[in-house]
Amino acid sequence: MEKIKSFLIDALIVVWFLVAIFVTICLLSYNDFGVTVFGKNTLLIIDSDELEPDFMEGDLVVIKRNSDNKIDIGDDVFYYNSAMDSQVLVYHGKVQDKEDVTKSETTFVIDGSKVSGTYVIGKMDNSKVYHNFGKILGVFTSKWGFMFLIIFPTLFAIVYEIMMIVDLSKEDSGKELQNEKDSVDS
Repeated sequence: MEKIKSFLIDALIVVWFLVAIFVTICLLSYNDFGVTVFGKNTLLIIDSDELEPDFMEGDLVVIKRNSDNKIDIGDDVFYYNSAMDSQVLVYHGKVQDKEDVTKSETTFVIDGSKVSGTYVIGKMDNSKVYHNFGKILGVFTSKWGFMFLIIFPTLFAIVYEIMMIVDLSKEDSGKELQNEKDSVDS
């Protein structure tokens, strides 16, 4: 029974450690719009009902970035749209027109608005939806969630380990003193 308990505690620590590393990497991989990007993949947490019925609040959508040449008129795409209050929002819409400005820059007309190719995240066809994982990742990547679920347990573990080392060193020094006293007495 003790081995099972020890195994479960070790497994829990390993899972927590992996989650902590993943969440930290997600936070360090934020782009200028506050969205996690790993190479050509964007992790979009749906935190409102504005993208319903296609995407529900709490979904995690992994979007693969397409080059501008692979996005055609009629494609449904995700894109960043900066509102007047400087809040960046992610929308999805249908590409109505496409204009190559230079070899490396393209402008799209999406649902009647001109959008630079740098603001286009990727096609909806290339996205995968994970229902309710966005809620979990959203809690972990929030300021308070990261503090209470990652930082505090880490600090607790470090302090606990330091206390264990101090206790062991006190025990060892106490044994050494006892051994010296025993050798002097004999």
